[in-house]
Amino acid sequence: MKAWDASPFIKFMGVSVLTRSAERSEAELVNRDDLCNRRDVMHGGAIMALADIMGGMTASASLAPNQATATIESKTNFFAPIPRGDTVRAVCTPLHSGRTTIVLQTHITRSDGRLAAMVTQTQIVLPKQG
Repeated sequence: MKAWDASPFIKFMGVSVLTRSAERSEAELVNRDDLCNRRDVMHGGAIMALADIMGGMTASASLAPNQATATIESKTNFFAPIPRGDTVRAVCTPLHSGRTTIVLQTHITRSDGRLAAMVTQTQIVLPKQG
C-alpha cells in the first residue's frame, strides 16, 4: 500500500495531522480569520469540515487497497465556541468497523481543554474507482 498523502482540502484547511491509524487519529488546527464567523469564533462549518477530515482519514486507514470510503451521515453537537487564534485538537476513534460501514466519533477540544464539539459520523466502504 502506498504512503498516505494529505488531500488538497486538508492542506487548504491548514490541518496538521499528528497521528493517523485505524484505531485513532489526532490533528491540530489554528483558528484563523478565514475560519471565523461574524462573532469571531470558529465557524460551525469549519468545525464540521475538520471532523469530516478526521473521520475520512481514520476510516481509510483500515481499508484494503481496492477500497475507498465516503461520509454518508454526520451529526455534530456544539458545546463551546472556539476563539480566533486558538489551536484546536481533534481526536477521532472508531465506534464500529464493519464490512460495509465504519462509525467514528471525533472530539474537538480547545487549547484550554474544554470540549468544543463532538461529531459522530458513518462512512460507507466502497470499491475504489479506476
